[in-house]
Amino acid sequence: MTNHWLVLTPPIIVLIIAFITKRLNPALITGIICAALISMDFQLVGSTKLIGEGLYIKLTETDTWLLYAFLICLGTIVSLVIKTGGAAAFTTFASKRLKTKKQAETTSLLFSLSLFIDDYLSNSTVGYVMRPLTDKFKVARAKLAFMVHSIATPLVAIAPVSGWSGMIAQRLAEAKIAPSAASGAHILANPYLLYVKSIPFIFYSFLMLLSVIFIIRTRISYGPMHHHEVIAEKTGNLTGGDKDESPSIGDSHNKTGTLADLFVPLFTLAGTMTLCTLFLGKIITDPSSFLALFIAGSFTVLVSFVFSITRNKIKLSHTKELFIDGFKLMKDPIIMLFLASVLGLLIQENLMTGHFLADLLAGNVSLALIPLMLFLVSAIIATATGTSIGIIIAMVIKLSAVALPAAASGIVLLLPTIGAVLSGAVCGDHISPVSETTVMAASSAGSTPVMHAVTQFFYALPAVLCSCLAFLLCGYLMGYGVFTGGAISFGISLVLCLALLYILGKINKKK
Repeated sequence: MTNHWLVLTPPIIVLIIAFITKRLNPALITGIICAALISMDFQLVGSTKLIGEGLYIKLTETDTWLLYAFLICLGTIVSLVIKTGGAAAFTTFASKRLKTKKQAETTSLLFSLSLFIDDYLSNSTVGYVMRPLTDKFKVARAKLAFMVHSIATPLVAIAPVSGWSGMIAQRLAEAKIAPSAASGAHILANPYLLYVKSIPFIFYSFLMLLSVIFIIRTRISYGPMHHHEVIAEKTGNLTGGDKDESPSIGDSHNKTGTLADLFVPLFTLAGTMTLCTLFLGKIITDPSSFLALFIAGSFTVLVSFVFSITRNKIKLSHTKELFIDGFKLMKDPIIMLFLASVLGLLIQENLMTGHFLADLLAGNVSLALIPLMLFLVSAIIATATGTSIGIIIAMVIKLSAVALPAAASGIVLLLPTIGAVLSGAVCGDHISPVSETTVMAASSAGSTPVMHAVTQFFYALPAVLCSCLAFLLCGYLMGYGVFTGGAISFGISLVLCLALLYILGKINKKK
């Protein structure tokens, strides 16, 4: 059953169950069952077969195993830097120089900024490294997850060289954007260069990055996050009063650890990932980001083990133990990611939720409203399914309603529209309790995906609302020039966003 309002219900059901039970896996399993039943007109046998096919597809996808192998490598690296004393050395080094909670939180932001090359790397690493330090200053785990996630995910979308850039170029190419009409292009442009030109219009990323810096530097606190911060400060319970059920990251017994034991693995991983993204990914038209992740992770594990063994920080016999510890750290995130990927597959390929929403909008909105509409649709889809731009990028072409093939320069709303789709994808991925980055950020920070999503949502809400305003204004100001209209729209929205955060913080202090 497609092209019917019922295709919207599985993601809604997932969100409701997740927020009520605070358990993500049962919510995802329920969502998978509902999606299959709706797709097969509630035929039990057909639905069971469809679920089996979805499981089989995801279990046999090369990219799936490359991602999970990378996560296990990442867990192994985290276990290694703890075993060698690298993490403890960083905590000791930073503790001597950091005297306040504000300084510790700022350090977390800077750490995340330095790992801009990939959101998986940043979300999965920074929390583990920073947790001992932020725990010392009684920073709530939900706050740490927010800081990690709110830098990593928005930043990667606006970095011209990152894990997202090649993927975005590929999605634009799949939407029939190419330099030559001979290739069947609908819009004539280089996909990668078009993405770069659209970066100033990814309003949500810029608003969220500036918001989190503003929140940390001005000590703003409100909503459910404030509840967690008060409990952490008064009682020392960093999980909002709940029992800490996060995976243990251990405690190094190696008191001779140095900063090199931490930064050699991390810099090797970041550097190798950059090279793999550029050269293996063929960033212009043929990205292979999961292969790049796997190669970078495997190479870093090898280098890190050799580095540690030759310096007598670990023994060769510790290898098996460290891999087992790495798997334990990443086991729960991998299960959640697998279930979310199956749900996303059913929603994208069988329910075709994105196409339903596109058909609903086509011909029913004015041209000036297209950026706003696409931002909202993209955010809704990504929030509910955890998927990114793959479902809705073709809507850029469908809703523009131009004579094809057309030069990119002749479509005045093209750049704002692409920016809106990417902003929505970032926004949905950022605030979704079932997105891959939410699971990773929550796990590394010692929170839970649902707790992290709830506390983060209220801090992200001003950026969401002001992004809507920015795209609304942008649609009506294109007569002044695409970049002039975009700059005016963003400037007004940024001032309003920071003002909203300031007011919310002031209101909370008066209570």
